[in-house]
Amino acid sequence: ANVASVKYYFGNKIGLYRHTVLAGVEELGAQRLFPPPDPVQSAQPALEGWLRIFLDFTLIRRHNHPYLGHILKHELREPTEILDEVARVVLKPIHRQFSHHLARVLNLSPASPEVARLAAFSLSFCANLETSRPLLERLGLKLPGSPREVEAFASHVSAFILHGVSASARPRKKGAK
Repeated sequence: ANVASVKYYFGNKIGLYRHTVLAGVEELGAQRLFPPPDPVQSAQPALEGWLRIFLDFTLIRRHNHPYLGHILKHELREPTEILDEVARVVLKPIHRQFSHHLARVLNLSPASPEVARLAAFSLSFCANLETSRPLLERLGLKLPGSPREVEAFASHVSAFILHGVSASARPRKKGAK
């Protein structure tokens, strides 16, 4: 690339990188994927449906994007200032939505620190399935490769997450670890 063109259009290399990452995020449409919570739908099916969309996004859409998955993996290993913007624009709204669903299942406030922590752990687990794909497949776990396969896989992930967050959210006896 012509350095003068990069400077003219993007200001510097970081500006070009920022544009590349945010354009990739926009192409994936992460901000538009998740429908607003439906207060009529019961809590657990709503959470499972939301997880299905998130797993489809992380395991299929992001995996099949020509460059964004690789860039985001790199950002997680060696963060730049761009990760702050991606977190603000994409990740925090996703976390808020999932926290809302999780809070309904646990019968807690979506603003509680416990719900925020459990939502972050759960989302991290789902997102890292893709990052861990080579290892998981060598251990015999075939991750979904199509939206139809995500459907069945999502029910297993949902059960795992719900069991973990339910056990973690229960009050503990004094002195118990």
